[in-house]
Amino acid sequence: MVVRSLHTFAVVAVVLAVTACASGPTSGPDPSPSPVSNPATSTAPTPSEPPQITIGSPVADATVSVPFTVSGTANTFEAALTVDAVDESGMVACVRHVTATSGSGTPGTWEATLAFGPEENALPVMLRAYTHSAKDGSVVDLVEYPITVSPDRPPIIMTSPSCGQVYDVGGLMLVTGTANLFEAALTVDVRNASGTTVATLQVTAEECCVESNFDSRLMLPDDIRPGLYDVVAYSLSAKDGRVENEFPVQIEIRG
Repeated sequence: MVVRSLHTFAVVAVVLAVTACASGPTSGPDPSPSPVSNPATSTAPTPSEPPQITIGSPVADATVSVPFTVSGTANTFEAALTVDAVDESGMVACVRHVTATSGSGTPGTWEATLAFGPEENALPVMLRAYTHSAKDGSVVDLVEYPITVSPDRPPIIMTSPSCGQVYDVGGLMLVTGTANLFEAALTVDVRNASGTTVATLQVTAEECCVESNFDSRLMLPDDIRPGLYDVVAYSLSAKDGRVENEFPVQIEIRG
């Protein structure tokens, strides 16, 4: 009886062991955790790059009187940019080539004066600032918005030379316009990029103290260097002799 009981016990033990192995564990190992983004190594959104050129003044939709100053910032190749005003027909009322205080990776500031004869009525124009591609010369980094040029007439208006006009070294420059000045006297200077006067002309309008025409001629020096120059018409204050009523246009002189 004892032997049989032991045999029976052994069989039952073996069956239980086999059953346990076949059924396996009641739960498997924890699954591998999902990858979690590490804040220390995550890539933050790239902020948008600032514009290469901005115009700070005048603001969009402003009304200005000629001549008016345009200013802003720039980070362009060799700090070069162009500023102009274009009317609704697409005609450029005035253009000026400008050099900012720095560029080529270092932002700088710039300022330019646009001077042209006003119309009889308010003139809507598109004020633009841009640079040219060093690769193909196309317009790049353009910023533009509308402003209005009032019909107000300044004391001096120079109609010749006009913005962007080209002359030869030693060439003859026709100087014309209108003036409304005390004693009808004004001066016209040709100034280089540093502001140094390289040629000057004394001019007298037809009449004193009312708007009247002036017409004269200036011979450019034979030794003047090719480049961009300002032709500036102005008067001197009768009170203290200071320069006033400046009307500057930029011209190009070629060799």
